[in-house]
Amino acid sequence: MTCGPPRHGFRPGEDTGSGTVAALAIIFTLLICLSLVAVVSSVSAASVQSARAADLAALAAADAARGLRQGDPCTVAEQVTARNGAVLEACQVGGLFPTEVTVTVSREVSIGSLAQQLNLPGLRVHSSARAGPPEALP
Repeated sequence: MTCGPPRHGFRPGEDTGSGTVAALAIIFTLLICLSLVAVVSSVSAASVQSARAADLAALAAADAARGLRQGDPCTVAEQVTARNGAVLEACQVGGLFPTEVTVTVSREVSIGSLAQQLNLPGLRVHSSARAGPPEALP
C-alpha cells in the first residue's frame, strides 16, 4: 500500500538524467582532447621556429667568421636569434675549420588564445645548427 498521491511519469528502474551525465562526460572528454591538440601543435610550431632561428643564426655567424659580415660571430648570432624570438644558449666558433660555427638556441612554448598568450613556464624547445665554408660539408 502506498501513502500519498501517485507519481505520474516515474517508473521504478528508469534511468532519468543519465543522458545529461553522458553528454557532459563526452563534452568534457572532447575539451580535454582539444586542449591536448593545442599544446602539441604549439610545441611543434615552437620547435620549427627554434630550428629556423638556429639555422639563420648559424649562417649569419659563419658569414661573420669568414669576414663577409662585420662583427663578432657569436654577437651576430645572438642578434639574429633575438630577432627571431629565441635565446642563444651556446655559440662555438671553430672546429675542423676556423670559420665553422655551431649554435644552440631555445624558445619558450606559448599557446595562443583569442585574448592573450598563455606561457607555459619551463617548457622550452631547443635546436642546434652548424654552418661554415662549403669545404665543411660532411
